[in-house]
Amino acid sequence: MLHLAKIPFPEVERLARAGKSVVILPVGVVEEHGAHLPLGLDSFAAEVYAKTAAQHLEEACYEVVIAPTVSYGVARAAIDFPGTLSLEPETLKSMVVDIGRSLARHGLNRLVILNGHRDLSHMKALEGARDMLVERKTAQVLCVGFTSDAVVTAACYREGVRELSRSVRPDREGHGGEWETSLALHAFPESVNKEVIDRLDPNFDYDVEAFRNETRDYGSLSGGRGYFGSPQSGSAETGRKIVAIRGRNIAGVILQAWGRAKGAGN
Repeated sequence: MLHLAKIPFPEVERLARAGKSVVILPVGVVEEHGAHLPLGLDSFAAEVYAKTAAQHLEEACYEVVIAPTVSYGVARAAIDFPGTLSLEPETLKSMVVDIGRSLARHGLNRLVILNGHRDLSHMKALEGARDMLVERKTAQVLCVGFTSDAVVTAACYREGVRELSRSVRPDREGHGGEWETSLALHAFPESVNKEVIDRLDPNFDYDVEAFRNETRDYGSLSGGRGYFGSPQSGSAETGRKIVAIRGRNIAGVILQAWGRAKGAGN
């Protein structure tokens, strides 16, 4: 696994000649996740899943390159919380298209957009970028993680995870709740305000459909708390298991679409 920003240009030339590279572009956002979690959680999560998925892709003989994370996205539902930043969908789409074009120009023309942020406009913008790159035959592109396709999202993030829940209402766990708290406690615990978690009561009484369909903002939906579910149910051990499962799931979705690297054995 290589980080694009940390290698010299001759290494990129080698990767292009070898023809077995796949670039993972983690995408997140700067958005509130309750008083206990960092604004950059979605970006950090995408990076963690990219690294874990990379291990499985390398077993299939791909050379995995992780591009610098796109940490800005569409975050309108949480825009009233201090610190949340939001782009217009067209801005995000144009940015990702330009990144894809630049990679393809140098022979890195197999791109995975790994999205850690669930927002309908955000996901559509990423998928619009994918469609443009594919239709113009610029690159092969997959969108994984949170996508508009419920089947893909479930295959990446939900399969094998719900069984891990310690919450009394796993069906009500969402943004800033058990899953994201667990991930943070495992993967970037230094960014978690652990003292606050113990004072956060479960938030199960909210309009689930309005949350899923984004017809109301996070502030009004959560009563200003900014989280949905039970942060206290999170644990570092659950987070460790989530990372392992989701990394494997994401790699599985990629391999189902593209198979093993050309020339790799069975």
